[in-house]
Amino acid sequence: MGATSEREVDFSPDLSEKYKRRFDALTDELIEFQESLDREVAIKDEIRSVESEIDDEITGDQIRYLAVLEVLLDLIEINYDIRKNSELHVVRPDPDRYKDDPEEFKKQERAILQKERQAQFQEESVREFIRKMERDTRRNTNGGRSVLELITGGERLYQDLSPLQDQSQEEIAEDLEDIVQPYLQKVEKRKKCEHTELDLMDIWRYFRYTWLTPYNTVPGRNINFLIRNAAKPKDPVMGIATLASPMMNLSVRDDYIGWTINAVENKLQRRKQVHEYEEQLPEGKRTPDKKTRTVTRTEWLETEKEYEKRVSDFCTKIREALEKSIKNAISNIRYDDFAEEHSELSEESFDNPAEQVIEILEEIEEESEQTIEEGEDENPEKIDDWEKRSETALFRKKRARALQKLLRDRKYFQEHSDEDDVEFIRTGLNDESGRQAIKTALKEVKKERVGAGMMNIMVCGAIPPYNRILGGKLVAMALTGPKIINMYQNKYGDYQSEIASSMKGEAVSKPNELVLLDTTGLFEIGSAQYDRIRIPTKNGQIEYDQIGYTEGYGSIQFGPETRKRLSQVTQLEEGRKVVRGRFGEGVSPRIRKIRRGLKNCGLETDLLKHESRRTVYGIDLAENSQDYLLGIEDDPEYYWEFDDPKKEQESIYQHWIDRWASMRTQKQEVLENIREFDKQEFKLSSEIDFDKRQANLSEFIISNS
Repeated sequence: MGATSEREVDFSPDLSEKYKRRFDALTDELIEFQESLDREVAIKDEIRSVESEIDDEITGDQIRYLAVLEVLLDLIEINYDIRKNSELHVVRPDPDRYKDDPEEFKKQERAILQKERQAQFQEESVREFIRKMERDTRRNTNGGRSVLELITGGERLYQDLSPLQDQSQEEIAEDLEDIVQPYLQKVEKRKKCEHTELDLMDIWRYFRYTWLTPYNTVPGRNINFLIRNAAKPKDPVMGIATLASPMMNLSVRDDYIGWTINAVENKLQRRKQVHEYEEQLPEGKRTPDKKTRTVTRTEWLETEKEYEKRVSDFCTKIREALEKSIKNAISNIRYDDFAEEHSELSEESFDNPAEQVIEILEEIEEESEQTIEEGEDENPEKIDDWEKRSETALFRKKRARALQKLLRDRKYFQEHSDEDDVEFIRTGLNDESGRQAIKTALKEVKKERVGAGMMNIMVCGAIPPYNRILGGKLVAMALTGPKIINMYQNKYGDYQSEIASSMKGEAVSKPNELVLLDTTGLFEIGSAQYDRIRIPTKNGQIEYDQIGYTEGYGSIQFGPETRKRLSQVTQLEEGRKVVRGRFGEGVSPRIRKIRRGLKNCGLETDLLKHESRRTVYGIDLAENSQDYLLGIEDDPEYYWEFDDPKKEQESIYQHWIDRWASMRTQKQEVLENIREFDKQEFKLSSEIDFDKRQANLSEFIISNS
């Protein structure tokens, strides 16, 4: 069991004397309550009380107090406990409390996710969108139909499948081809569904709202898909998916690819497997309490000669890739304007930089930061010209900072150029300057490849009743196909990178070859949707590999009202929107806003640690995905031949039918579940009307408490 002290986080906000007394009285009251619901009602009542006291303009003290109350309410709602001696502490739920009951664990995790999902249904624009999509508007001038026509009825699918139940799996697979004919449809704005005249993006959005996680638009690259069934009238939707720009920082994935120092060090270790087993003790050493001992045996998976050759080859390849990444990174940063402003700077001074060059770049960075702090910077997103965009304070700062690091670290490569490859890598890893230089080079490789060579599976799943025959696996498998790779290439092949172009002051296009997908399951416990997926191809097998877990750190525990209040506190304290979420400002703007807001309230940023870890999957689409993403190889060797992408894509659907759908059709309980599915109960309007009634009931309880 997790020790309580390790799970406690200090909760001592920085409040004015008036609100400090009110908060102290409130928390004394909360301690008396044993039930979370009673605590939630008390906090909501206090929020309503403060809001009722607001005159024409809200004060800074009121903003800060409301932000603190919203944070505390969010934590109580996801089963945090509280302790109070002289100071208040919140206590994270014990991560081991459900280790023997995975279903209860998933139930609790779903409750956390539902909070923000339900919040989006309180927006009238969302509610009106849902109602509009469900209406049959054929009587109107646009002649549209209801989205409900794109949902297969449970009884209808049951009638199709039930006669097949007693056949062999091979016979079922053959007959299923007349019942289920999946195809992939790319979702594009303003493109209509030929069967309903509904906008494809609206169809996708409607089904996205049925997901457990809330629907949010995200910056960066994004491609949405529908999986539809051509065997049924109007081609109903079987599933939906989204590929989006991957997270910039995901340590377990970066280790898997090789973008970390830790990954390089592991490559230099001799491959082995350690076996541990119980062995009976010699007769003279046995006791009634101890009759065996644990024995560890190491099995070497490569000979010394094989090990030395592999390490030598790796060091040669990685050194070349690292040196090339530093050189390319410098060449892709504009500095001619810096040279015009400072006579000490020249082309030669950047090739062999003295300390004076670094000092000048530091000055430029500081001046740009001051311009930003004073709010006098231009928004780069409003400037179309790459050269002018590079001259904004934000990108002057970024260019000056990047050049400092790159020039310092390139110097290490130059000073150790006479070392052989193995010596260079081993020595560098054991030297502070060398370690930093290798780390910088790896980071540059990652920056070059992460946004162009891989995507994140942000949405992936089936629409009922197809989930009963493992339609989620169908969607996951379809995303690995040649049609997806071609769609990505067609959309982003000539795509100009906004940040890279702004750094160079001219258009920059990166190599856009999709070689790897990553995704996470909803829970730490493995995903039934992704586990055991293997797609056969002529050149090998594509698999969903479980590569580790997220760190359980993020913003999922904080709702939209809390985020709004924390941003208001930061704006009040620091005089402006410090984190504006502009493209180019940095990764994870939501987390940075919350962290800053917590600090400005006097709260611990450790509250961002929620311990809801998730399983991480990596999916290689090429045999050399990792070497390509490491910059060791320049051309991917895809598993697919691409001779006939349509036929290859269809082979994925056939494999799903043969391996999964046919097997599920043999199960009576699966067929009964399909039969019980009622799309009238599934429709979102039923859910939002229920949520509204619940919200009204909650408000009534609070107002009468």
